[in-house]
Amino acid sequence: MNMIGLRQHNTRHAAAGFTLVELIIVIVLIGVVAAITAAFITRPIEGYVDLTRRAALVDSAESALRRMARDIRIALPNSVRVTNTGSGYALEMLPTLDGGRYDTDLDFSAADADFNIVGCFHNFTIPGTFSTTSHRLVINNLGTAVANENAYTSSGAQGVITPGGTTIEYSESPGPGCGGVNVHHINIGGGGYQFKQNSPLQRLFVIQTPVTYLCDETAQTLTRYWGYAITADQTTIDTDAELVGVGASTARIADHVNVCSATTTTGNVQQRGLVTL
Repeated sequence: MNMIGLRQHNTRHAAAGFTLVELIIVIVLIGVVAAITAAFITRPIEGYVDLTRRAALVDSAESALRRMARDIRIALPNSVRVTNTGSGYALEMLPTLDGGRYDTDLDFSAADADFNIVGCFHNFTIPGTFSTTSHRLVINNLGTAVANENAYTSSGAQGVITPGGTTIEYSESPGPGCGGVNVHHINIGGGGYQFKQNSPLQRLFVIQTPVTYLCDETAQTLTRYWGYAITADQTTIDTDAELVGVGASTARIADHVNVCSATTTTGNVQQRGLVTL
């Protein structure tokens, strides 16, 4: 009886294992399931990665266009100019710091040093009396098509823009605080300046330095340059080396730019102009 019980126990123990063939079949099945699962998972992951990259590119492009649009909107009328650089374009403009309407007391027949603004400037605050040599005043800029009535080339004792380095003093008249009867008053140093002709809407603009957007298809970059002096000939400052050479500050706006194109129907973008990028 004991021998029979031992044999039965050994038989049950041997039946609990598995064969090598069964192990191989399981491994093969696991591999098939893993391959099928990977095929389903890989596509969504790749799609997510592509979507993330595409969103980053779109965001970069939109940010660049918004930055350019801000500068174009505040550009001095008739100051937007574009030159083809061979590998892209250079888009230059003169952003305005502020603007207003000058009073009829401004004399256009001779150099005038003192005149009032109708009301107050809006974009910058004048603390009582404020003077600077970095601002330049512009009246009736007609753009590159009209000799000596172009803010980029105007020079001499009579023109559309005060000479660089001229002291411009702002104050409040007749009393402190602008508003009501008190208006902003301007004094032009050095004996004043004679503006060439009256603006149809008596508009005066305050500018500082130009801004250039340089799009380079070779480097695949869009870069903003600012803080350099006004230059008559744009073709002398339409490369990175030339702009940096005249002291411009730089900021990369976008990378991976494959195609550069910029056109403008007119320089007067604040009234009816169109800049296409």
